[in-house]
Amino acid sequence: MNNFSSWKRHHEVVISSLCTRQFRYHFLLSLLCSVLSCFSSVFCLDMLLRNSPHKGSKKDSPLKSQGIIKDSPMERCCFTDIQIDKIRHCFPANVVFKPFDPTALSDFVSDTWVAFPATPFLIGYSYPFPTFTQSFFSLAGISYIQAMPMIWRVLYTFERIIEQEGIDLGMSELAELYDLTTFGSHRYLLKRKAGEDHPIFKVTKNDTNWKRRFFFVKRDSIPDGKDLPKEWATHAISVAHLKLTPAAKERVLAFKKLNPEVRSFQIIIQDSQEISSASATMSSAGKSARSVKSASKFGISDLANVTSSKKKAPAASPSVSAPKASIRGKGKKRKASDELQGFPLLRQQFLDYVNEKLAEIETYLGNVEDQESQIADLQQMGVLKDLKIGDLEKELRVMKAEAAQRLIDMDNEKQEITQDAKVSAAIAMYKIQLQMAEEAQDPTFDKGSWDVEGWKARLADLEDEDEAEEIPMLEGGDAGKDQGEASGAGGDGAAKV
Repeated sequence: MNNFSSWKRHHEVVISSLCTRQFRYHFLLSLLCSVLSCFSSVFCLDMLLRNSPHKGSKKDSPLKSQGIIKDSPMERCCFTDIQIDKIRHCFPANVVFKPFDPTALSDFVSDTWVAFPATPFLIGYSYPFPTFTQSFFSLAGISYIQAMPMIWRVLYTFERIIEQEGIDLGMSELAELYDLTTFGSHRYLLKRKAGEDHPIFKVTKNDTNWKRRFFFVKRDSIPDGKDLPKEWATHAISVAHLKLTPAAKERVLAFKKLNPEVRSFQIIIQDSQEISSASATMSSAGKSARSVKSASKFGISDLANVTSSKKKAPAASPSVSAPKASIRGKGKKRKASDELQGFPLLRQQFLDYVNEKLAEIETYLGNVEDQESQIADLQQMGVLKDLKIGDLEKELRVMKAEAAQRLIDMDNEKQEITQDAKVSAAIAMYKIQLQMAEEAQDPTFDKGSWDVEGWKARLADLEDEDEAEEIPMLEGGDAGKDQGEASGAGGDGAAKV
């Protein structure tokens, strides 16, 4: 009987334990299902917010290309939804982003969507943009996507100088310091004035894939989105109406007197694309590179609360006995804290090394955009020179044709003049001969009135002058002389008869 009772109690305990375990399993399973259900609901809600049309908006207008950007793998979008989520905090809470489309081009336009470059949000901007930046785009009339990264770095540095240095810079001052010029397919950059140094330093950088890093935002989900340009600007931009007042000149001079470090674009490492994978791993393990202060740059105030890194040895207490020496060996065992103590310093040195190398790279590649701009200018000058040379060659051919025609006309005129002179000389000669013949037939005519010797002397003088001046005689001159002599001889003969 006792055995049966103990067996019964044992089975009751086992059954109770099994029921408790089963209840626990069911509870954990239901809890897991609840968590999965909540996660699924949140995910679906996020997808609905991302893909659903904005409240009160009309039917979406499809994106279409303006035909400015040539469709190629070097121009297609590469800014994915994951990367969009990283810069989502730079926009208002209710903003609607268009899902990533790997075939999209930056010149796609729509009445519903507007393109944004990723560059401004990777260097520290947030939307809506500050006054100075927005004034620039309102004045130029260009879209955000048309501005090259160099423009965003310049504007970002100006915003910092306006805020920290208290210099109220505006568009007149910017036009005095930079020229807005186009580069490539209607993309724009700020070019320094001829013969002047860069107003803002360290703004040129070999930023790869910047053309492909862009995304689209719904216009009616952001402030003033409907007022943003709906297509790329392709017209000429003029700032001739901006006049530099005396006060503006003073602000420009105050800006130029600033320390070069203040006038430099602050380098910020935003993601692993900016540095190598090793440096990205190190920066993610510790603090961000932009929040770590360089060991070579600190002020006196940083030394006020410095404490020694060595721990003080505790004072010996008489009640505590000294520990016995270890019998395992005389070598000192390195403490774990000593091993880990060097890692922050190594990380700091590595980050300093990375920043130094990035600065060197910027030094080597700092003038890439300027050189590309100069190459474009030279190419444009070459095209203009080729056109000018073509025009000059055309004018030269016309002048040669005109000169040849003039030579032909002059030759014709010369021949006409020569022929007229011949005819006149022949007429005069025949008249003289007829007159002499008539006089010779008159019996009462006295041939002594003929000054034959004088004629011969005059003829000899004329022939001498002709040879001295090397002027060819008109054709028929010798014949006329011979005929004159023959006429004279005939006259004598006739007179004798």
